[in-house]
Amino acid sequence: MDRYEAIEVVGVATPLPAVARLFDEYREHYGERPDLAGSQAWLRRHLDSGALRAFLANRGDEAAGLALVAPIPASQRLGHFWQLRDLFVAPRHRRLGVGEALLCAVHDAAVADGAARLSLVTESDNAAALALYAKAGFEPVTGHVSMSWSTRPEPSESNDR
Repeated sequence: MDRYEAIEVVGVATPLPAVARLFDEYREHYGERPDLAGSQAWLRRHLDSGALRAFLANRGDEAAGLALVAPIPASQRLGHFWQLRDLFVAPRHRRLGVGEALLCAVHDAAVADGAARLSLVTESDNAAALALYAKAGFEPVTGHVSMSWSTRPEPSESNDR
């Protein structure tokens, strides 16, 4: 595949097999056991309910990356914002513009939807992601502390995304 193969990003309303495969690969990347059927069911439930919106990036005829966003009520503005929950680029498609294309498509869709802002959370040591997000125009938020309270014991130290 050519390094400069065109990247097409599409919004998807159902968990297409390519979306579920990428999502399951994303989960594996963060230490979860593979579960394609479970990933497909989870995506279907959250996409059908409108809790999540999915974007799929294709390079040529290959699914290359995935972004999941959650519309969140913004009470003070009496509106809503979008939170980028998950962004994943398959290893063989990294550093080829797929992540940038996904962020651009998500940004444009958020603007078209009237979202007040687009926010995200990522690990502080994820240098590649932090560089990508900064290049796209995201800025660190100061003056806030992120906290969570688990309702059940976690089997590992990873946070629920």
